[in-house]
Amino acid sequence: MNEPDHERLRRELESAATEARADPGGRRPVTGKQAMIGLLAAVPIAAAVIAAITASQSGPEPATPATPVGEPPSEPAAPPPPSPRPTTPRAPATSTGPDVLPRPEPPRTPPPRTQPPQPGPPPDANRPTTHTVQPGETLARIALRYQVPIEQIAEQNAIADPDLIRAGDNLEIRPAPPNEVVIPAGATLTGLASRHGVTVSHLLRLNPHIIDADRIVAGGRLRIS
Repeated sequence: MNEPDHERLRRELESAATEARADPGGRRPVTGKQAMIGLLAAVPIAAAVIAAITASQSGPEPATPATPVGEPPSEPAAPPPPSPRPTTPRAPATSTGPDVLPRPEPPRTPPPRTQPPQPGPPPDANRPTTHTVQPGETLARIALRYQVPIEQIAEQNAIADPDLIRAGDNLEIRPAPPNEVVIPAGATLTGLASRHGVTVSHLLRLNPHIIDADRIVAGGRLRIS
């Protein structure tokens, strides 16, 4: 193999230095060739040191891909367009949706309570009580108020149909006989027999107008003896 020039020059310099040390008393004149050899040997060494320092400071350069001769450089590819985001269709606003205020409901008026008939003053046998029929009032309600059977009020006032009375009419009310009572609202024939100390069959015998023992009319007449 051929030895590089700077190595060969370095060896010649080392050989010359060795000869000078071997002959310390004599001083050889330095020829132009030897000076040139030393200068040529120093230049590559200094260049190598400078290149090494520069390479260590700058670092490796990124490799650039080679472009074929005769072809124009290719442009970078454009990024793909973003995919459209799925949109959820918005439901149309309705009368009951969150964007519409609920319509307040009108206040509900409770139905009027039907007050039970208030008992009036007991009629006097010598002086009968006069009652004026009020709008919406029934004969059964009047009978429960005065504790006088419907049948008796209808007989004393010549009322053909107890279910038909007119507001504004004046009714004459006399007390009931002591052996008759008015059937209370919600009462049963069994309960009335137990209250008065008799049997149901006894009441049915005294009151033939009662056909069904389970169906008695509030305000009606009931003989107990």
